[in-house]
Formats: sequence, structure tokens, C-alpha cells
Amino acid sequence: MEHRTEEDAVNEIIDGFQKMSEREIVIAPWLVYQGEGRLSSELRKEMEKSAYELSIFERNAKVFWIPSLDVTPAFLQRAFFETLLSTAAYLSYMRLGTLIVTEEMVLVAERLVKKYIDEFGSSLLLAIYSRVMAYLNTQLLRYYGRVEENIFLTGKWHRPWINYTIDNELENGLRYKYYQIVEENGTSFVQLTPEGEKLHESCRRDLDICGFIRQREQLIRASNFTNMDDYESIVHHMNPELHNMRRHLIQWSGIHSGMKVLELGCGSGALTLDDGLYLAVGESGSIIATDPSRGMLERAKLKLSRFDADNVKFQQAFAESIPFPDSTFDAVIGMLFLQFTDIPAALEEIRRVTKDSGIFTTLMVLEVPRNDAFLAEWFEPIFKKGLQADSSVKLPNAEVLPAIAGKYLQDCSFRVQVWPSTLEDVESAVKFLVEAGTMAELSELPLQARSVLFQELIERGYAVREKYGPDNLLLRQPAQWFKGTVRK
Repeated sequence: MEHRTEEDAVNEIIDGFQKMSEREIVIAPWLVYQGEGRLSSELRKEMEKSAYELSIFERNAKVFWIPSLDVTPAFLQRAFFETLLSTAAYLSYMRLGTLIVTEEMVLVAERLVKKYIDEFGSSLLLAIYSRVMAYLNTQLLRYYGRVEENIFLTGKWHRPWINYTIDNELENGLRYKYYQIVEENGTSFVQLTPEGEKLHESCRRDLDICGFIRQREQLIRASNFTNMDDYESIVHHMNPELHNMRRHLIQWSGIHSGMKVLELGCGSGALTLDDGLYLAVGESGSIIATDPSRGMLERAKLKLSRFDADNVKFQQAFAESIPFPDSTFDAVIGMLFLQFTDIPAALEEIRRVTKDSGIFTTLMVLEVPRNDAFLAEWFEPIFKKGLQADSSVKLPNAEVLPAIAGKYLQDCSFRVQVWPSTLEDVESAVKFLVEAGTMAELSELPLQARSVLFQELIERGYAVREKYGPDNLLLRQPAQWFKGTVRK
């Protein structure tokens, strides 16, 4: 095996992960674990067979960031299987809008993974997979301090999708002095050594640089969000004024009959259909309504059949990469979507696809205030643990958009409005704000810790509602109205 420096290995892993992302290959087996009945036994067996065949053919694969590591056939097979499983689940969601793994996407996943191995080698895929699993293992131990050996081996707190024990990973961790076993009252515990702490930090750094950490959070949130079948009823219960706000956004935008309009972040079609954007453009105009979530788009398409809106088409698209030529649209509009994007990248794309003198209009949610006593008391575990949303998932404050919008648009108008949102439905509030929202940054929490946190927040929510009364659980949520003109 050729010699690699540590820097070379890290750079290969980062580059290899980015190539995986470009080819729609992911390592995210929790996508299947997060819901019952997402994978049939027949399809599981199909992928297990493919993984076994790959492991035989690629039996010389190595983990090149630990050159002397013994790679067992079982570990190799698991790496291929979990990559196939993750990719099939991801493709089923992104391409078909379903969280159920389909036979079609299993076949596509097998083709993509095999092609990746042919192009870049199985050792690269194995290096990335093992880096991810090392991160999850060390994250668990770092968070809890120490974990009972049998819990660690079964993975039920941090890798609950597995049906095997990770004896080999524990043995290797002990061999390289990343882990140590301590005995207390007849019970064996696993904990990190100083070398293990260094391993965690290096894995965390590398996976953050290559984009895995952000991707993981996005996929977990997207899955939770898609599971919210009652999404519209939840948001309208929390804020009954949303219909009026959408209608005001349409009116304020100046969109009129005959225009070709792009809607970004359309969700299930509330702005375009329920609140009448399709009527504003009239029969001589047209709307292409886009959203990154295929699940939401499927709901919108089902809703479309109830409206006389032949001028509306729904299409999957990300605001940072809009799949239309320059100067295509007379206007771009979106409701409560911009805060979930890379705002500069989204504004650049909006400017590009909008015609000269075209208008972009939006209402953007701002960061959740924390000065209400009931809110501080309810979500104290988030604030106490330092889990307040930051970095890539943080909602923007009122200064963010005015500071950068002028680079992309002219004649910009800004206005902040605060509206009360009721949080009296405790479980829906936790689901909306934390599980699928951006109130907390959860990337440092193992899956078990997330589940415990959600349950704790629900229990605290009921206690807070009892103390303050349901009518007093009002979140004063700020949002920013924005309109700007494209000049070319």
C-alpha cells in the first residue's frame, strides 16, 4: 500500500466525501431507522447480497487513515451494506418524495455505489465510512463520559439501525488506545482516552470541513419535517394569521396578470394555491413552484387537483441552485423559506434567473427570542447545554439581510413584524421548533440523547403550560418583510 501522510489521508477523505455527495451517495442509515416499515425484508436481503458480493470482490480494501488496521470481511460487508441502504433511502426521498425505500432506488443505489468504487476505489469509501463511524462512537463516549460495554457494543444509543455488535471496532479502539475499559461494581464501561479525545476532534473537524455534519443535520431535520403529516394544521394553529400574511405578500409583491413567476420554498402549495398566487398571474401568466422536499411537492401536486390552476407546475429545486436559464422570470416570491438557505448563494441565483427590473419578495423568519420567562423555563435544557442554534442552522437576525441584499438587488425595502404564535399544543411545539426547526443545534448529540431531550422538553412543556396557562404560551416570533428589484 502506498504511503500517505496524515494530511494526504484527510484531504482524500474530504475530497472523496464531496465526490460522494455529487453522485448522490450518502452514509445516513438513520434515515431508515427513524420510521417503521421503511424497508422490506426482501429489499434488505437484496442489498445484503450486493454488499456481500462487493466485500468478496473488494476484499483488499483498507482504512488508509489507519494503515495497519485489520479490516475484517464482516466490517467490509457492513460498510457496503449501510452505504447502499443509506443511498437507497436518500434517493427514495429526494427523487420520489417517499421515506419508504423502493426497489427502483435500491437498483439505482447499487449502480451508483459500484460506479464510485470503480472510479475511486473501495478503500476511499471504506475510509470515509470508518471515519463517520469513529465519529459516532467517540461522540457517544464524549457526551456521556462513559457507557456500559454492552450498550456500546449493541449500538442502541448511537447506531440503533445495526443488528450486529461492534466488537471489532471496540477491539481496534482498545488496540490503538482510543478507548479504555473501566470496571465498577462488576460492570464494564467504555470511555475515551486522551488519544480518543484527539480522534473525536479530528473526525469532527474533517467531517465538518467536507460537509458531513451539515448534511447529517439537514437529513435528520428533513426526515422529521416530512414525517409531519399534519404540518399545515400545526402552523396554522400556531399562527392563524398566516393566510392573511401570504395574501398580503402577494399583494405587496406587485405580481399581476400575465407574469411568469417563480416561487421558492413552496411547501405543500399554500401560497400558490390556497392563498391565490395562481389567480394573481391569471390564465395568461404562469407559475413554477419549487421546493427541495419531494415529500412536500407530492402533497402540493395532490392539492393541485382541487384547483383550476393549469398555469401552475411544481418542480424540485434548491434556492442555491435554481435549474432555469438567466432572466427567465418576471418575479420571484417565497414565503418563510430564505432563512433555511445559504442566503448569499440564494440571492445570487434569484438575481440571475430574474429579468431586469423584476422583483423578488419574501417574508423571512428571524431568530427565536428567548426573553419570555415561560420560554426560558421550558427550553432551559437547550440553553443550559449550550445547544442554541448557531453556525449553519441558526435563524438570521434582522441585520443579516440588509447587510448583504444590496450586493444583489436594488431599491430594497425591509420591515420587521412580530406576530404571536401559540405554543399551547406542547408536542407540536417541540416537534416544530426543535425536531424539525432551527431553535437548537443538535449535531453534538447522539441519537439516544436527542430522544431523551425531546421527551424532556415535552414533559417540561406540560409543566410550563400548567404553571402559566395555555393562553399565555405565546411566542413573539419576529419576521422580516423584504422586497428588492433586479437591475442588470
